[in-house]
Amino acid sequence: GTSVRSSIVPGAKEHCFNLKTSQDSKRLRTAIGEALEYASRPDLQESYYSDPQMQQLATEERRRRVRFVVVGGGPTGVELAGELMDFFGQVCSRQQRGAYQHLGSDISVTLVHGGSELLPAMDKDLRQLALAALEMQGVEVRLNTRLKEVGQYHVAVGVKGSDEVETIPVGLTVWAAGNAPVPFVSELLSQLPESAAGSAGRINVDQWLRAPTPSPESFGSILVLGDAACLEAEHKHGPVEPLPQTAQVAGQQGAFAARMLNRGYNLKQTPPKLPEGDPNDQLSLLRVWLVARGLEEAPEFTFLSLGLLAYIGGGEALNQVQLGDVPIFNYAGKVAFALWRSVYLSKQAATRNQALIAFDWLRTEAFGRDITRL
Repeated sequence: GTSVRSSIVPGAKEHCFNLKTSQDSKRLRTAIGEALEYASRPDLQESYYSDPQMQQLATEERRRRVRFVVVGGGPTGVELAGELMDFFGQVCSRQQRGAYQHLGSDISVTLVHGGSELLPAMDKDLRQLALAALEMQGVEVRLNTRLKEVGQYHVAVGVKGSDEVETIPVGLTVWAAGNAPVPFVSELLSQLPESAAGSAGRINVDQWLRAPTPSPESFGSILVLGDAACLEAEHKHGPVEPLPQTAQVAGQQGAFAARMLNRGYNLKQTPPKLPEGDPNDQLSLLRVWLVARGLEEAPEFTFLSLGLLAYIGGGEALNQVQLGDVPIFNYAGKVAFALWRSVYLSKQAATRNQALIAFDWLRTEAFGRDITRL
């Protein structure tokens, strides 16, 4: 996988919460609970003071504690902003008798994105729908905005092309912007030839996912896939560029690498071929089957894009369904949300997990979110 590239902004590595591992999610959940509890303290309520100036200071500090900033307008940042608004909509709702309903008018979520549109990988109409949906839910979306600095209690942002810097008091900042290679990939790159260095710290690979090696004898001994691999592919409606770092790409590359290894191709050859070995092996069922299908040589890896999904909060989602470069349909709203959840369930490896997740969704819909572990 990849690690978080928050070191590019001063203070981000020290003060931002990340969303890469399960431990990151636990820390974020705890921090959100602490922010809500701190903002509920008696000494942060106006009624605690008789002096108008102290009342104003208490109001400002209470609102700062429950001001959340999400950095990054890709799928992770957009989905997090939508999920946060769903969560606060329940626990801060007077109609649903939320535990923090007294904070309903104080909570705010801000999404900071350096680009001109959210979800740049999606079609333009879906990008506009994402922006409209988030703003309708109350998310403050700041486009064309750079994060300049992150402090413990503030963030500094500036509009592209302007020297003006705005300081925003915050209680919690989440980094969902850039990725960097993990230390293992960086160490591996240092031992490979210069031609192995790809974009964003990734490793260049050929059409069979093989990385360049220091000597011809070791070529074919290193396969790189997923987020660590940099494989350029042609697009029907765009320039040649590396495949995206998504689970969809990694899953297809993993299956491709497994097929090559299981079939016993000689990975030192280009293209990899079935070895000319034991005469008895020439009549093996696997070899006969591969030869009959014309697979004496390993085919090149080709990525088949099935589309993109993104949740935008409020029980709505965006679906961009395609088959390779051929668009099939775009959906937005409740129907797209149903498809998003069905795909999410189908990707679970165990039936037990599917049942537990489905039950958790039903329980949340019927009784609200469980906040006892915040």
